[in-house]
Amino acid sequence: MGLKISKKQNLIAKVIVYSLLGLLAIVLIKIMIWENWYMQSKSSSIRNPEQAVITDIANAVGNDETVPSAQDYENYQVAAAYPRYLEIPRLELKARIEGSNVNENTMPLPNNINDVCWYSGSGRPGENGTILISGIKRGLRQAGAFASLDSLENGDLITIVRGDGEKYTYEIAEISIIDKDKAKDELPNAQKRLDEKETLSLITANRENIIGDYESIVLIRSTKK
Repeated sequence: MGLKISKKQNLIAKVIVYSLLGLLAIVLIKIMIWENWYMQSKSSSIRNPEQAVITDIANAVGNDETVPSAQDYENYQVAAAYPRYLEIPRLELKARIEGSNVNENTMPLPNNINDVCWYSGSGRPGENGTILISGIKRGLRQAGAFASLDSLENGDLITIVRGDGEKYTYEIAEISIIDKDKAKDELPNAQKRLDEKETLSLITANRENIIGDYESIVLIRSTKK
């Protein structure tokens, strides 16, 4: 009789142990799933910081004026989803796009006047946001990539080539000249989408004297075709 009770108790103990192990496994799996979700959400928040409001544009004094060679263009590389080249057929322009961040709500400028600058906190091509790109009209000795930006017209086309080779074409829909004293209020419009479409905003400053401050800003907004 005692042996039978012992076997029964042994069976119950095994059932309890296996049940507890099963519950522990379920808890561990749920913790792993939650941790994976948490790390992905944290990673996403790091990759996509809150976008700063652009209220000014940087000065362009002292930028490199070296003209990139054809080989320099060919060798230029960026991450697959990042903008690599900006092409404006009407201006016969093909410029490298360098990425930069915003300092004190000021739109950055490229290190070389022949390049253009993408604010890396703005949108990326193909992601249905607003892409902000700035350029320089003139350096100390020669014209920059955006020397003739204000000669463009509505309907002109602009192309961005991404790091993976994908091309995105945009059609100019709006051209604005913003006086310096209105920049704080009007320049943030560069960050808004037009007609709920992916929007590309090109920005440059008009300066009578390259060493001094700018008088106005040229803002061109175009939507993805």
